[in-house]
Amino acid sequence: MATLAIEPFYLDWKFWSVVMSSIAILLSQLPPIRLWLKPRRVEVEVNSRIQITHKVGNPNVGLHVSLSNSGGRELRVRGLTLHIQRDGKQIISVPAQNYFEKPTDTTSVLLVPLQLKPDEYWAHGVNFLNFFDRATEKMYRASQTALRNDIHQKLKTRASADKEPVKAEPKLTEPFLHLFQKLFIWEPGEYVVELTVDTVPASATYAKKYRFTLYESDTAELRKHVDDYPYGGGIHYNIDDHVGVFVPLTEHLG
Repeated sequence: MATLAIEPFYLDWKFWSVVMSSIAILLSQLPPIRLWLKPRRVEVEVNSRIQITHKVGNPNVGLHVSLSNSGGRELRVRGLTLHIQRDGKQIISVPAQNYFEKPTDTTSVLLVPLQLKPDEYWAHGVNFLNFFDRATEKMYRASQTALRNDIHQKLKTRASADKEPVKAEPKLTEPFLHLFQKLFIWEPGEYVVELTVDTVPASATYAKKYRFTLYESDTAELRKHVDDYPYGGGIHYNIDDHVGVFVPLTEHLG
């Protein structure tokens, strides 16, 4: 009886057709190789105006920041910081602490490290500031309560026909004036701010310098906030005029 010859599977064109089809399907499910090879990189854009203000002298900077991942793999943004110089001298560094989820929001949310997938975009108004240390925070809260209670007590006892604003006792305003004098930095001059975006991996970290100018009128407007402290304005309730000044921000080419 003749022996039936079995052809090796690797010589069967149908086998290789199935293999090639399977490989094609697998590759179609994966990102293109060129994307994997693209280095992780964060692209940053900022608004052309910067908000300069303060809370009882404590400097506060508002800036609309847009972040995007132009690389082929996910990256982590650990934080953002503004390093501020005036007339060539470093005066302060302020980290991003919170942001507004929507442009119309009046209440901010805490900024935590975020993950950016390839081509993902993140854009929000960000607040940069240093929080009070524990001792200053404790003093501030106690002084705030004392000032508020004094004003409320005077409101209760004044004549019903009296509509004049109620001022706290001068000694109750003094802690806030001392704090303002200690922390206020927004003097007239030429400012350079370096925005750094700290990332993982570190090779994707971003840094760029910008500049803005504060004039004497800007400083005077910011200093006027103290006039409202005796009435509790800017202490235990917000005032629209304390939003600060919005000044042009341009790329620093020096």
